[in-house]
Parts: sequence; structure tokens; C-alpha cells
Amino acid sequence: MKKARFPILLKVILLGIGVSILTAGVAIVLSYVNQRERAEATYINNIDNTLDEIEYFFTDSKSSQDNLSDLDAVRNYIEPIYNSDTEHKKQSDFDTFDDFVDYYSEKYPWLYDGGTIGLSYEMAVLKSHFARVTNLLTSAQLSSGTRSAFFAFTDENNNIVMLSDSRFFKHETDDSFFHVPGSFYEVKNTDYYIDEKYDRHSGINLAGYRTRFTTIVDETKEDPNKRVLATLFIEYNFDAVEKESREVLNTELLILGILSITLVGLYALFSYLLFVKNINRLSHASKDITNKLIKKDMNEIAEIKVNSNDEMRDLADSFNQMEQEIINYVDIINKEAVERERANAELSVASKIQLDSLPDSIFEDKNASVRAFIKTAKEVGGDFYDYFYLDDHRLVVLISDVSGKGVPASLFMMKGKELIKSALQTYDSLKEAINNVNNMLVKNNKEFLFITSFIGIIDFSENEIRYINAGHEKPYIVSKGKVIKLDGESNIMLGVEENFDFTPETHEFKENDYLFMFTDGLNETINDDHEEFGYQRIEETLEETSDLSLDAIINKIYENLDEFSSCKEQFDDITLLLTKYRNNELKLNYENKDYEIIPDIVDKFNNTFSYLSKDTKSAVGIIIDEIVNNFISYEKKEDLVIKVDFNLMKAGLRIRMSCNGEDYDPFANHKEKYIEEFHPDMALGGFGLSIVKDFSKSHKYQYKDGFAIIEVILEV
Repeated sequence: MKKARFPILLKVILLGIGVSILTAGVAIVLSYVNQRERAEATYINNIDNTLDEIEYFFTDSKSSQDNLSDLDAVRNYIEPIYNSDTEHKKQSDFDTFDDFVDYYSEKYPWLYDGGTIGLSYEMAVLKSHFARVTNLLTSAQLSSGTRSAFFAFTDENNNIVMLSDSRFFKHETDDSFFHVPGSFYEVKNTDYYIDEKYDRHSGINLAGYRTRFTTIVDETKEDPNKRVLATLFIEYNFDAVEKESREVLNTELLILGILSITLVGLYALFSYLLFVKNINRLSHASKDITNKLIKKDMNEIAEIKVNSNDEMRDLADSFNQMEQEIINYVDIINKEAVERERANAELSVASKIQLDSLPDSIFEDKNASVRAFIKTAKEVGGDFYDYFYLDDHRLVVLISDVSGKGVPASLFMMKGKELIKSALQTYDSLKEAINNVNNMLVKNNKEFLFITSFIGIIDFSENEIRYINAGHEKPYIVSKGKVIKLDGESNIMLGVEENFDFTPETHEFKENDYLFMFTDGLNETINDDHEEFGYQRIEETLEETSDLSLDAIINKIYENLDEFSSCKEQFDDITLLLTKYRNNELKLNYENKDYEIIPDIVDKFNNTFSYLSKDTKSAVGIIIDEIVNNFISYEKKEDLVIKVDFNLMKAGLRIRMSCNGEDYDPFANHKEKYIEEFHPDMALGGFGLSIVKDFSKSHKYQYKDGFAIIEVILEV
């Protein structure tokens, strides 16, 4: 028995690993998502708190008025500059407030005292406003933990001026970068993605950054258009959140990996202890009992013990019981095998007795050639055939099929065969004989069996066949290549109705005709398409083989049947019987001067007259060799024509040999020579003719119509 290639323990471990990986993966994903959501929520909440706190600075705190003043002063200072100074649009922003002072001290000296470099009072105040506003932005950035914070101011043309903790710059109406639905000031504490155009103003790649904002409103102003001082924006992204989440993820992966390995190990250990060990016991026990079955050693029972009160113990008990049942069953099978062998031996003997009761499948005599073929579906069958002479010119041929199969049909077949033969040899009338057989079969037929049969008597003196068809398949006569079905009266089967009057019929049967008889196992053979072999295929095969020997016809029939049925299991007995009316004449004609014609003549004679004795066929071979050899050797004509005719008559076998040569009688001046007279000084020649004369009953020579003719008659 082959060793298991994929043990169950390995399957258990792999299953545990798979479940562990799946569980850990789901847990990690859920943990990561939850961690990220919590971190993002915390991050956003921190930003929103910062925005709320700054908004509180400008609304509800004690210093809110001062803060509003700072923001308003910065706005009032920045907007006129950007909106009135077209040249400055080329220099759009400054890195520091000092850069701004250096530039505008030259452009706008009215801001400074007497045009000096020092700050005027107004500029000192403005710088103080700037410092507080930028400090507020720095505080907002630090408290929210984000990248940057800035204020945005808008003018009447919706141009936006941006102020961060270190610079300020302008965006015109056609250069907007906020995707804000509706009014810019209607939404508070909402995320918006920054447009790509913001990148060239800030010099920083802001892909993935977002902003959250809140509006700063001066509630002290009565004019609605003056209420919104600025909008505070805080830029942020989740790089820090992602980094923190990944660190948590890596930690969880390490912990879960160690935990999974530990759990899988424990899972495999407990699986082995709880059920794999017991399964292995069952597996080893099954191998053991299999080996015992192979070795036929079932004396000892290997009981399986399982120390667990669960289904494994029930399975072990069932296996022990099954092992005992197998032992008992094997014992029964062995006894049945012995009995079956005995029965098969008896059936084999019965089959041999049945087949021995049938005549030989090959028969040859001067009147007929007979060939038979039988193939039973079981060890013994219900088909039978027979042939025998009633006298020197009447040959009985019959074929029958008994209903049913197996031993009962075989016994009924033997009974019917002997009754038919006995009746035909007893009664002169075919009708009277078959009527008597039918009545005998009807009596004591408790199994209600019956026989379909075709019984024919071939009369060679009258060139006819007289027959009775008792419910059997109608046979064929093949005459000169034409297939003729004996489509006459079909009487009832033998053994069915007592005192039934069977009707005989007659059909001509001439030399070289043959009779093809068969049982329904042939025409009723079924193929895979549930088609029958049928009569048409039988007739077509007989037409194709009309000029072949009887053996070749049987071989062709069986070959076509085998091809048709695709070697399927045979369900009925198949029996064939062919009888040919022999033509006892053979005429050969050779128009060539060749020694090879001698073996050809002998072979054709032996095939045609195969029923003759070996001595007769040997004598014919010697005569042909001597006479034809003389024709070829001594006749000088190159266009020599040699004719050889054989004819079996009541007087014996006549051999007539002739050639278109000179008029020469080899027997006229022949001197007898015999082997006992042979000595080294004796002249050659003469021995062959002496042997021909010894074999012949009579011989003669004549010259007629330009042919030298030698005629020899042999006793047969």
C-alpha cells in the first residue's frame, strides 16, 4: 500500500496556519482602519479646537477688540498697497516684514518721518499689529501641529491677499485656488483641497494637503460689507497620522506573527492528541487488515483501542465490528468461491458434453461441404445444429434454438436434438416425423420451453431440398451469386401445441448452390445505437462473399458482426450452418509452357476434392506430375495449351489430360520398370509411367482435333 503523500496532521497544521493568517489579517486591517480613523479624528479635532480658540480670541475674549484692531489694521494697510501699486504686482510678496519696510521706505516716504530710514510712529504701530497677527498664526500652527496657517483678505473685486507668519502675497480673481461650494464665507470648519496653482506661489509641493478655515467677523461694525475681516486657513495632511498608523501596524504584525506561530503549534499539538493520533491508529489498522486480506491471513483480529469518549471511540468500535464482519464475509466468499469453482467445473463438463453431442463443424464428401459455427452466450446454450445421411443421396441439415438460457435450455436442447434425429430416421415422411417430435416435446414440458427449428432434407438425386420451418429464422439459398430467402410457410414452434399439423415445402437445390442457416442471435445483435444487425446486413454479406469458400463466408459474417456490435457483451447464442452442394467436376486450362502449372493443378484439385483420402490425393499428384511434366518437357511448341479435367463418377475419379502437341502415345512402346529392378547400369526413364499404370484402374490414349489426350481412371 502506498504511503500517504499528504498526512492529515500536515493538513491540520496548514488549516491552522490559514485560519491564523486570515484572522490576523482581518484583525490587522480592522485595527489599522480603526487606528487611522481615531488618529484622523483626533487630528481634525485638534485643528478645529485651534480654529475655535482663534475665533474666540476675536469674539469672546477680553482682548478680542484689540485682536480685531490688529487684524483690521493689517488688512487696511495691506489691501490699499496691493490694489493701488500696479508695479508691485511684479514683486508679489516678501519673505519678512523687514524686507517690506526696506522696499516701501523708498516708494512711500510719506510713511516715514522726514524720509529717514527709521520708522515713523505709524509704522511702529503697524509693525506691532503685524507682530501680534503673525504670532497668532505661529501659535495656531504650533497648537494644531500642522504645516502652516495664514489669513486671507478679500477686496471688493474678490481678490485674495494671503498673510502667513513670514510673508504675504496676492491671488487675483482669475487665479483662485479654493474649491469652495457657494459663498466663500458661508461655510465654517470644512475641508477643501488646494488647487495645483498654489504650488508655484508657495514653492512647496502641496499634493494631498487640505485646509480647514474659519471666518473672522467684526461684530462691532454695522456695515454688512465690513463685518468679515479675514479668513483663517490651516493647512494639513495625514503624513504624521499615516506614519503613526504604520508604526502601530508593524508592532501589531510582529505581535500577531509570534502569537499565530504559538497558536498554530498549540493547535497542531492538541489536534494530534485529540484526534489525529486516533485517526493514525485507524489508518494503521486498515493497512494491517488489507495486508492480511492480500496474504489471506485473517486468523487474528487487531482490535483498535481509543481512549476517548467521543465520536472517535464510536468510529473505532465500528471499525472493530467491520473487521469482524470482513473476516466473516471473506470466509463466506471463500466457501462460495469453492462452490462456484465446482459449479463452473460442472458447467464446463456440461458444455463439453453438449458440444461433443454436435457433429464436427467441418464435413466434406462427394455430395456436400458443411461448415458450422456456434458461440454460446453462457457456459451452456440452447442452440444446436445437426446433419446426417438418411441414405446415400439424402442429407438432413437442421438448426434449432431453444427458448431460455443456461442449463434448462441445454437439457431441453439435447432432448429435442435426439427426438428429431430419431424421428427422421424412423419415419419416411418429413411431415409425420416432425408432427411426432412436436407431440413428444409437448408432453411433460412443465417449464413451458419450446424449440424453433429449420429441418431440411437435401436430395442430391432430385436436386432439391424438402424442409419444414418450425417458427425459425428463414434461411437463404445462394445460387450463382443470387441470394434467395426461403420465405415460405412458418409453422409454430416445436413443443407449443399438441397435434399441430406442420406443412412441408420444397425448393430446388443445384450443384454449387449453398444453404445459409442461422439462429436469431445473429440478426438480433444490438449495437450502441440500439440497432439490430438485421436481415439486410446478412443479405449484403452473402452477396459480397458468394464466390468465396464456406470458411471465408463464416469469417466475413463474424467480422461484420463484431465490427457492428463494437465487441459488446453477447446476450444470445449465435449459430451458423452452411451446406454447399458440391460440384464434382474441375476443368483447368493453361496456355503457357511453364512447370509452375503443376503445383497449381494439384492445389486446385486438393481444394475441390478435399474429402478424398490421402492416398487418392497422393496418387493424383504423382499422375499429374508425370503426365503434365512429359507434355512440357517433350513437346517443342512454344504456344503449348494444356487442359486438365477432373470428374468424380460412379466408376471412379476420371483424370483427362491433353495438349496441342504431336500425336504420341507414351504407353504404346512403354517397357515396365520397377524399383526392385533398378541397378546403376539401367537406362533412365520409364519409372513414372509404370507408377501411373499401377495407380490407374484404367488408362487410354487418343489423338483428336489436334490434341494428344491421356485419360486415367482411379478407384476412390
